[in-house]
Amino acid sequence: MSEIPPLRAGRRPAGAALLGWLGDDRSPRLCRISGSPGSGKSHLLDWLVQAGGPAVHVVLPAPGMTVRAALWTLAHRLGVAARTPAELLTAMAESGGRTVICVPGLDRAADPGRLVGELLNPLLRLSQVRLVVEAPDGSPEALGLTAVPEAAVLDLDHPQWTDRARFEAWCAAVGADAAAYPSPGRALGVAGRPEPRGVAELAALVPRTPDGTPDPAGAGEQLLAELWTATGREGGTAQLLADPTLLTYAGPVAVTAALEGQAGPVAAAWDAAGPALVAEPDPAIRAAVLRTRLIGLDDAAVARLGTVAAPWRAAWGLWPDSSVGWPGPVAALAVGAGRYAGQLLLADPGGTIRTVDAATGTPVAGVELPSPKPLRGVTVTQDGHLVLLDAWGGLELLPAEGTDAAQAQTAAAALQGAAGADLSVLHAVGGLPAEAPAVADEAGRVYWRQGGQVLAERLHQGPVTALGGAVRGGRAVLASGGLDGAVRLWSPGAAPVAEPLDRRDPLVSAVAAAETPAGLLVAAAWADGLTRLRLVGSPEPLLELRLGTQVWALTLAPGRVVLGTADGVAAVDFGA
Repeated sequence: MSEIPPLRAGRRPAGAALLGWLGDDRSPRLCRISGSPGSGKSHLLDWLVQAGGPAVHVVLPAPGMTVRAALWTLAHRLGVAARTPAELLTAMAESGGRTVICVPGLDRAADPGRLVGELLNPLLRLSQVRLVVEAPDGSPEALGLTAVPEAAVLDLDHPQWTDRARFEAWCAAVGADAAAYPSPGRALGVAGRPEPRGVAELAALVPRTPDGTPDPAGAGEQLLAELWTATGREGGTAQLLADPTLLTYAGPVAVTAALEGQAGPVAAAWDAAGPALVAEPDPAIRAAVLRTRLIGLDDAAVARLGTVAAPWRAAWGLWPDSSVGWPGPVAALAVGAGRYAGQLLLADPGGTIRTVDAATGTPVAGVELPSPKPLRGVTVTQDGHLVLLDAWGGLELLPAEGTDAAQAQTAAAALQGAAGADLSVLHAVGGLPAEAPAVADEAGRVYWRQGGQVLAERLHQGPVTALGGAVRGGRAVLASGGLDGAVRLWSPGAAPVAEPLDRRDPLVSAVAAAETPAGLLVAAAWADGLTRLRLVGSPEPLLELRLGTQVWALTLAPGRVVLGTADGVAAVDFGA
């Protein structure tokens, strides 16, 4: 008990009851905190989060939340990728673990009824989910919480939850009115919520730069969030959208609510990048993310957002409705060689392959295939041979024109034959006269063939889900990622590095590696949308970024990473 923070104003009985609910699997899966204004509902839930520690898995602060913002916030904090309630429920059902979600301020959500009906009730229908929510008796949100018929209710207006002697002692210590028992708010004379300010009043408070344009950095997140909330309430959103930095410097929950149902490229880009924006506390990074998603869609907005200094900057991007073409979802990426030199090959989930200029992203051409089919991977060998890995684990080598591919064909067949399970990924390491790409399988093994010999190592528990590589000191270094969430290194012919280079809970969806003047650089993406760049030997990541969607493929060069996503592709420069 010494580790539990103090709960003042005589509220130990309420705290003990909440901890009892939290620790008893037999208690109702819904606990509702009730009470009149000033009774301390939010304060009690804040205390529970501290006292409950890791037993409270997620906090969803509901004030201002729309269903979209709440969904994105929950998905981020649970470490899953989800853009719809159904996707979130599926991901949570598959995880199977007990999940406790704390929802303070439910009555102050943008639309409490929709939040309850579209998200909270469906969550409560999962048997492993437990919710503790702030919802006073008789409120629409309390009446709407029907997924658990017999909820536990802790009404702070009932004297049984407040020790009177301790309440009176607290009042004496802070100079409060003990006659207001059991309400700490009334005892302190706390007034009700202030009336919301209007758009005109708030806009007048936004500071200006010397040239008269708004200064969002000087305004601060809270003022701009209040301005967006008022704009969503009163209308006139279009005027604020003229300066997209006013979005990125404001609280993203308020912006998400204000843009609900809005049309236009900026609102669409905010929706596309939303899961990354609500999770990002740095306004400069939010500006970089939004700018990335607007490339090719709104040149003026891209230019304005480009004035915000950030640690990375997109060089080019191809998205739906882009003015320079759109390759569709990018399931696999490959750096070109031979006839594809200077290009990137982009494969969609159905097996269509297109090429773009690696420097500018300008579409070049489509790649003719003998029989298009769903692909797991695509790569190009140093000799310019195109190697495909289909959805069923089969390798197919398409020789470069005017070359003898017999040796490469033999090597590919040898790798296929040596695998102990279906092949899952492949990668050709540029800069070495290797006979065939590295491949990996569903059993966690990575394979490399050179000099007529196949080398293999089991690097992962479960399938290998991503593979990359680079040349270091004249030798190949392979970077692999797996269903186990680990990123590992192996130089064929030597023992693999014992400890993972990186590890997170979600599966690794893509990996790339490159030798740089600073050392070996490895990029890894996980299924929740996070991409992390790390120099081998450095304790801290060089860069972390999210674009709001899953990253399915990566290529890496000094100072640039290209991300193939479920929406399109972007090249990001990070200056290292």
